[in-house]
Amino acid sequence: MGRGNLSASEEQIIDQLKRLFASNFPAEVEVGIGDDAAVLLGIKSKLVATTDMAVEDVHFNLGWSTPFEIGAKVTTANLADLFAMGALPKYLLVAAGLPTNLSESFIAELAKGIRSVADKFNVVVVGGDLSRSAKVVLTITAFGDLAGVAITRAGAKVGDQIYVSELPGLSAAGYAILSRELDRPRYVVQAHLNPKLVAPNNLIESATAMCDISDGISIDGSNIASASKVNFSLSKELISAADGFSDLAELATELNEDVFDWILNGGEDHFFLATVNPEKSAVVSAIKIGEVVAGNGKVLLDGKEIKRAGYQHF
Repeated sequence: MGRGNLSASEEQIIDQLKRLFASNFPAEVEVGIGDDAAVLLGIKSKLVATTDMAVEDVHFNLGWSTPFEIGAKVTTANLADLFAMGALPKYLLVAAGLPTNLSESFIAELAKGIRSVADKFNVVVVGGDLSRSAKVVLTITAFGDLAGVAITRAGAKVGDQIYVSELPGLSAAGYAILSRELDRPRYVVQAHLNPKLVAPNNLIESATAMCDISDGISIDGSNIASASKVNFSLSKELISAADGFSDLAELATELNEDVFDWILNGGEDHFFLATVNPEKSAVVSAIKIGEVVAGNGKVLLDGKEIKRAGYQHF
């Protein structure tokens, strides 16, 4: 999708992107797209920065994803990382490697996908870079404003309750459907191609540790547990009682899949995994799935260790 002949010059492409992004420049962007670097005035407290790279045939498939979906998904991944630290997203830098056999509309749709997520959270694209490459590569760097103390992976304490902002696994279900070329509800496929980000404001106010669920609870939970020098003890009973579980389990049975594998090892839902002091659990609007116990970095399900089986790049 989107293949053609990229005949525009770099200057023409930058002008096109400047038109697509410049209309939402706030006053705190003193210099935006089109110069050697951006000049920003808007960070009031602490600067939080993150970056994500997406590579064709590694992170996305052009046979499945539109350029709009690719742009939106990579933006979602970046903003989720900022929210996981308790930061308010502010600015994006976008770098893309593009083959010459793309249509000019590909770049416009990629940019519109980025902006569809950025606009939702009042985030501004302030610059970037373009290069020729053999495959499509998209890298986004995001900057956020942190007013208080960062929520890291190292803050979980024994006795904390474990929550997810929403039940993960739908993105893994979407991937299973796409890889088998099945005809299933579009919302399941879209959960993989263009997951919808919701700011975890309630968890930001109460979390002792938190991360974006990008690689699966088995890996992301292990990262928190290791950093905090504790174990995560998860409960099948609690997970099974969550909203959305029965529909996901029904789909898993239909596809001869294990619903708990989707939930625990499936990534890219971009929901949030957090630990919360039990004294604050009464005001948390999220799904409780377990408890933090003494240990050394393991994730347990009903007392049995879950190996790090989520998505791993290497």
